[in-house]
Amino acid sequence: MIRAITLPVALLVGLAGPVHAHDADTAGFIATLTAQCDAEDAEACTRLGNLLLEGDGVARDDARGVAILAKACQLGDMRGCTMAGFVYSKGQSVARSPDRARAYYAYSCRGGEATACSNLGLAYISGDGVPKNDARATALFRQGCKNGSMAGCANLGASYSLGRGVSRSHRKAARLFERACDADDQHACYNLGVLRRDGLGVRRDPEGAIALFERSCAARDSSACGNLANMIDDGRGTTKDRQRALELHEDACELGEAESCFTLGRAYQTGNGRERDDLRAVALLERSLTLNPKTPSAANAAKALAISQKEISAPSRNAGKQDGPKEGQVHDE
Repeated sequence: MIRAITLPVALLVGLAGPVHAHDADTAGFIATLTAQCDAEDAEACTRLGNLLLEGDGVARDDARGVAILAKACQLGDMRGCTMAGFVYSKGQSVARSPDRARAYYAYSCRGGEATACSNLGLAYISGDGVPKNDARATALFRQGCKNGSMAGCANLGASYSLGRGVSRSHRKAARLFERACDADDQHACYNLGVLRRDGLGVRRDPEGAIALFERSCAARDSSACGNLANMIDDGRGTTKDRQRALELHEDACELGEAESCFTLGRAYQTGNGRERDDLRAVALLERSLTLNPKTPSAANAAKALAISQKEISAPSRNAGKQDGPKEGQVHDE
């Protein structure tokens, strides 16, 4: 399925700065940044605040880092404003404050900082510090995308694909996902893979979907790993390979994909691709339901869990029996 939104972006990478080649002299670099920030160099303050929050080359100091980002914002560096908004939205290093996050994002977005517009749009999607408003979110995603935020383009694509705040158009969504994916936004690559797999807005292309899911899975996208596993298990767009599929479900489950935990649990329960192991099946089925009790497979996961729990509770009765659950007891979807 299409992922509706992506995570807020902090702008913690790619910051240009007034000092270069600092790896050879980290202490000197920090001292120079500090002096530049004290002299009200806004960009230097943004970089210094980031380093203090990350503990990169300097002792981590959350309170000072946040204060310096606030100073950078006051001095006019919109990236500093966006980063301060991110810190408050996540409760990273400070008490979480959606209101402060919204204020920083709004100010930065008005100042032309593309990532802030996209992040503020996410707040309107979730109602975090502002009333939920899909149309307002879509407008902010469009503004962010226009100004160069690939996360904004990816989220605008999701709005079009889902018909949230705008008329549904998979064709427009595909173009936006492709633009963001080409810029290495892995959430967009995943969503483009879904459209190519299902032929929504683009020509159905299982092989192309496989390539996109592989790319996003390598970047540790749990849904991409799970969808890639399903396609390999079904032999769609590639050679059917049950063992490879289950290995990918292992990865996806570890990353938090509930459906993959269910599939893997059933493999251990039935002996289909894994040696039968009801204890392992129980652990995986329980994880699936804990991660997301409302997935399409949740009802079957609960039934399968009860079967393996019953098998474990009666070991003497089942000693030496290798047959899996009878056909019809659980129907995998």
